[in-house]
Amino acid sequence: MSQIVRLSEEEGLVVRRRMSLLAIATRDAFGQVEPLHPNKFNSGIYRQYTSFGDVYKYTTIDEIAANVFYGIAMSHAFENGNKRTALLAMLAIIEKNKYYLVSTTEDDLYEFARQVAAHEIEVAGERNADSEVTAISKWLKSRLRPKKIGDTATSFKELKRQLEQFDCEFGKPYKNYIKISRNGFSISTGYPKQNFIVPVSEVKKIRRTLHLDEQEGIDSGSFYDLEETVDRFVNEYRDLMRRLADL
Repeated sequence: MSQIVRLSEEEGLVVRRRMSLLAIATRDAFGQVEPLHPNKFNSGIYRQYTSFGDVYKYTTIDEIAANVFYGIAMSHAFENGNKRTALLAMLAIIEKNKYYLVSTTEDDLYEFARQVAAHEIEVAGERNADSEVTAISKWLKSRLRPKKIGDTATSFKELKRQLEQFDCEFGKPYKNYIKISRNGFSISTGYPKQNFIVPVSEVKKIRRTLHLDEQEGIDSGSFYDLEETVDRFVNEYRDLMRRLADL
């Protein structure tokens, strides 16, 4: 298993600052961008780094993501928007470790955040910070799936999202084909419908033609830029962000 990537304090602040630039934050009582209580924010972020000597207490993606969410949401370090910041930071750490959050609706995420904030999430034994984090970890574990590294068959919608991270441009579909361009290189590929599954051979061909393969220094395991990740999740969960603002 590859080494787990944890969220640094500065990256947590990047999530917050990036959110502050987006309409959903400024319109819905997001509050001051920087933490009102820096020490509380520091303590919240560093829950994921708890260790005994040189051995980390939390060593799995679900445990680390659970501590990121709980640490930011429950430290109340920010004037407002603590739960929204916590949710985006949790999704970012899942993304950074090449995992997907699956089988989870906006309603699921809202109820999850509500229960955690109200100390209503179901725990085993005595309710305290550790048992609540364990419950969050359990909730996440059944919903996390690792991304497959390397070229795999994928939906056109997902492939388009990935290619757009590298400034690829898409023409209008024409006769079940669509043209993809990047830096003077272009290729036409099949486009019968949005959720069409692009076969592995075609994914390889597209990456090679657009100079997005390993020979060009772009491997399949490249991480997404953190700010772009925040932008994407805010857009994807825009209605959820509004609902969380009312909690």
